[in-house]
Amino acid sequence: MRSPLPVSPFRFSLTTEVLFGGNTFATAGDQVRRFGSRPLIVTGKRSARAAGILDRAMEQMPNAIVFDAIDENPDTTVCEQCAAACREHDRDVVLAIGGGSPMDAAKAIAVMARNDAPCAHYFGADKYGKSPLPVVAVPTTAGTGSEVTPYAVLIDPEQRAKRTISGAALFPRAAILDPELTRTMPRHVTVATGLDALSQCMEGIVSRKSTPIGDAIALQGIRRVCEFLPRAANDGGDMEARTEMMCAALLSGIIVAQSGTTLVHGMGYSYTIECGIAHGLANALLLAPLFAHNARIAPDRVATIAEAMGGDATKPGPSVVRALYGLMAQLGVSPAACDHGVTQAQIETFAAEIAKDPYRFRNQIGELNRDDVMRFYSQSLVGSADGAA
Repeated sequence: MRSPLPVSPFRFSLTTEVLFGGNTFATAGDQVRRFGSRPLIVTGKRSARAAGILDRAMEQMPNAIVFDAIDENPDTTVCEQCAAACREHDRDVVLAIGGGSPMDAAKAIAVMARNDAPCAHYFGADKYGKSPLPVVAVPTTAGTGSEVTPYAVLIDPEQRAKRTISGAALFPRAAILDPELTRTMPRHVTVATGLDALSQCMEGIVSRKSTPIGDAIALQGIRRVCEFLPRAANDGGDMEARTEMMCAALLSGIIVAQSGTTLVHGMGYSYTIECGIAHGLANALLLAPLFAHNARIAPDRVATIAEAMGGDATKPGPSVVRALYGLMAQLGVSPAACDHGVTQAQIETFAAEIAKDPYRFRNQIGELNRDDVMRFYSQSLVGSADGAA
């Protein structure tokens, strides 16, 4: 049996009430009315309406106002527009329905509904004076875990970068996780969001802010993704797999709320913003290069990940790399970023920009420079990493 990982001082806080299971969405109206009587529903442009989820919400809350203009990777402009509508119609509670984009947007909207400054003013931690409106979150994907995090990640059009609004008051008051809502999720979304959950769990274990509670939760998430993501991707009606993946996504959100993310996310944002690669897939394309590095800095931590992925803990770096590439092969996803439209010229620009931004490295173990970042991008570009052989 492996020895426990060393424990450093830590803080762990989770304030969201979670309701998990089949048919829990039928309680959405009751949950919302615990916090307010005039709901604003924030959702995406298509999927919630097409799947009938929005209609079911309106049946429970006929006086709700709907804002259904949230795109993938929302920016500050659309959040400001919705916040203005929220104030105009005197809404007192926000219901977020969808994936990470509507949930993150809903949190930002909840902040601006009670605070007058432009959205960009709130980037950072606790930048708002008045508490946001209460948020109830209903995920319809299984990946980001935003339903249990105190973050709203948005695109800042002026800086052309993803930036974060954070604060304890942004934790949703309640999260309703009904696996049935993910049944109609397209395969490519299932894959991308599932890989995001995997990335968040893996990053949490090697984060500078990792916790022993989080480590245990993250390992459970990793095991679930490796076993059930291929099943969910290949058969959307496999409700055991859908349920396990929704649980994995929840666990990954709990990890992010405590330990944050590492350079995998920091580098992956460039793939998403500049190349249009789905967020979770963008992270997955960088996991092997970064975790080959992490294995040299924190071999015991990566060894626990290797075990959870069914690999050999005595060779943590090569084992995790092989497990990652094996999972992507099962999913039919190329591990080479060049196959997803990334070019050599782009990664040279990305590496230079990221190396100048200390925030991207805040949770990343090891001392890294521009050459290291370029090496990771170069390996990602061709789908090869140290120890892949």
